[in-house]
Amino acid sequence: MDLDTQCIPLGHIQTYFDLRKSIEYELDWLERRVRFPDESVQAHQGIIELITGIDQATFYRQAGIPHAPGVVDAFITPRQVLALVDQAVNALKMPYLGLAMGGLMTATHHGMAGLAAVTQPTLRGCLDAIRRFCGELFPVLDMEGVPGEKGEDARFIMREVISMAPYTHYFMELNMVSFYNIFKHLVNGDHELTSVDFNYPEPPWSNIYRRYFQCPVRFNQPVTCLRGPAELEHYELPMANRLMAMNAERTLFENIPTRAIRLLPLRLRRLLTRCYGAFPSVEDAASELGMSSRTLRRRLAEEGTSYMHELDTVREQFAREYFDRGGQSVTEIAMTLGFSDSSAFAKAFRRWTGLSPSGYQESRRTSDVTPSSI
Repeated sequence: MDLDTQCIPLGHIQTYFDLRKSIEYELDWLERRVRFPDESVQAHQGIIELITGIDQATFYRQAGIPHAPGVVDAFITPRQVLALVDQAVNALKMPYLGLAMGGLMTATHHGMAGLAAVTQPTLRGCLDAIRRFCGELFPVLDMEGVPGEKGEDARFIMREVISMAPYTHYFMELNMVSFYNIFKHLVNGDHELTSVDFNYPEPPWSNIYRRYFQCPVRFNQPVTCLRGPAELEHYELPMANRLMAMNAERTLFENIPTRAIRLLPLRLRRLLTRCYGAFPSVEDAASELGMSSRTLRRRLAEEGTSYMHELDTVREQFAREYFDRGGQSVTEIAMTLGFSDSSAFAKAFRRWTGLSPSGYQESRRTSDVTPSSI
């Protein structure tokens, strides 16, 4: 993957890039810059055009993205996303725009991804879901949960897969503020993080960071991360609902287009995820992806994978999540994942994890007693 790889769903970016909301959120900044004599800031429908001088169609077109309202069945490149950020930051003269936009990103703003995350049983499950969804929706960032051992804090780390300079800080600010807000909401203010760390130098607008984080903020750190007590891993979420989480995740992937993306294994994996519960044959999958089954097999082999490997990856993911969310029926998950019987599923599950389904469930119960990570 590089800056010109079409790997980011346009619909995902459109969900986040609502400039009008971001501007309205910063009312003190806005009122110092422009006066609205007879109407409130919130009621001003032309605010983007008035402040930036850029209408929505031009905003996308100048980044090389065709603008067609309501059309989201496309993928754009990291370079095009950088062009959008560059326009916004320079037009608004607002270098801390990532903080402002992140401040808006509650679980609701994340749509089905947010719902699937906050309905996990524990905080660890929530962060695992966020990591997984980020890999699908914005693969230029990679996230990792690191256990806290021997009394150390656990960390939720965020890294660039490819450099998004000169706007690395924008993406880190937006996501770290958003995830911090979601954390505070989920724990109902009962807990606080040890610190929020950034791996870049302190920016000139560092004082603004204090508006968004109630815990210490540190710069020039080894990694960008949320840092907190390891025992928070097992914090039970108030909205936990296993079926709701699974349905939200399925709906999320049903609405991510698969045809436009050029990364074939990821296209196939998304297609299989959308078809959860009724996986297509290799022939049907190839047809959906616009090629013959022979071409699909050949191109997957060139990528070092196969149809069955990608199907197993999706099946393993759903099986682990089923048990992690409290599911207990081996027969139920075996039938859901398309296995002929529970014995065939158990054999596959042992191949994936090295454990039988019952052994895996027991290991999860044991880990719930012994805190290890956020």
